[in-house]
Amino acid sequence: MANPAMHAEALESAFEAFNQHSERLAATYRELQDKVSFLSGQLAVAQRAEYKQLLEKERLGNRLAQLLEALPAAVIVIDGEGIIRESNSKSVELLNTPLLGCAWSVIVQREFCRGASRDGELKLKDGRWLCLSRQRLGTEAGEILLLADITDSRRTAEILQRAERLTSIGEMTAQLGHQIRTPLASALLYASRLMDTDSAAQKDTAENITRRLQDLRSIVDDMLRFAAGARKTGTHFGVSDLLHEVAESIAPQLRKGSQLRIEIADNRLSVVADREALKGALLNLICNASQACQDSPVIELSAVRSGDSVCLTVTDNGHGISDDIRTRLFEPFFTTRPQGTGLGLAVVRTVAEAHGGEILVDCGAHGTAFSICLPAPATEQRNEDDAAAEDDDE
Repeated sequence: MANPAMHAEALESAFEAFNQHSERLAATYRELQDKVSFLSGQLAVAQRAEYKQLLEKERLGNRLAQLLEALPAAVIVIDGEGIIRESNSKSVELLNTPLLGCAWSVIVQREFCRGASRDGELKLKDGRWLCLSRQRLGTEAGEILLLADITDSRRTAEILQRAERLTSIGEMTAQLGHQIRTPLASALLYASRLMDTDSAAQKDTAENITRRLQDLRSIVDDMLRFAAGARKTGTHFGVSDLLHEVAESIAPQLRKGSQLRIEIADNRLSVVADREALKGALLNLICNASQACQDSPVIELSAVRSGDSVCLTVTDNGHGISDDIRTRLFEPFFTTRPQGTGLGLAVVRTVAEAHGGEILVDCGAHGTAFSICLPAPATEQRNEDDAAAEDDDE
């Protein structure tokens, strides 16, 4: 009987031990569950923070990419072997395609002019100028290139330099012109006296001398007018008197066989202007017209009312003007004549613009017409309005 009792006692002890281990195991499991919950919470917090950082980095990357695309300069990244790995859209605009994967040396040969580079500036084959800046990528092999289009700034600098040169030339020519005028006037006087002779040969020589001196005086006058500039001042005078005065002044300088006609649509036409400046501008146009005609020059000096403007026009029967020359007609010192100064038309435009007007050019196969269009005086406009009102009443 002792055996069953011992077995029962042993079995009870075993169950008790099993229950204790089960309780400890349950407690340990609960501890593990608590730790897993805690660690899961920490992991979730860390994941949210990391995700937020990734979103911020992505936003910053997109922002930098947008700024890179918005830059007005080309940005190119090349590796240690000189191969282009990254570029923005401005790079393609300036250097064309392909770019990515190409060697920078190949792009230089393809897009830039040889021998035109200086002081970090490169000239493209299409004429534009780029400023090149280079920077190493730090510890990474390669460098970043920044190319900015400086064509406009170079053009502005050239214009400023040219303006400075023109100012210096203007000051010099003004001083020189005033010094030349006095002996020139004396030479013209003496030359005119030489024509008082019965010798035809001597008279022709005297006339040639006089014409050359008059050309010289015209050049001096052009230089002085250009140096002084035009002023929007003047008086109210009739156009008919001005045109006849111009014709009378220019007649001795025209070649033999030249015809100068005057056509005025309305003898009542008038302008408010600097009479001498306007007269000089018309004389310049007539001289140019005479030189543009090869044989039998026919020049017409006309005046007409066009809208709110009075247009004074000089028309010739010459060979016209080519397109490449026409674009540079009014540039100071540009001329196609060996002995020309290139100031005549520049002075004409200055006179027209100083009076609030403009100069128009009409080129054809059988001649050219230059028109100085000035604002019509207010009195003429009122007279036209009154005449129109009277016509309506009738």
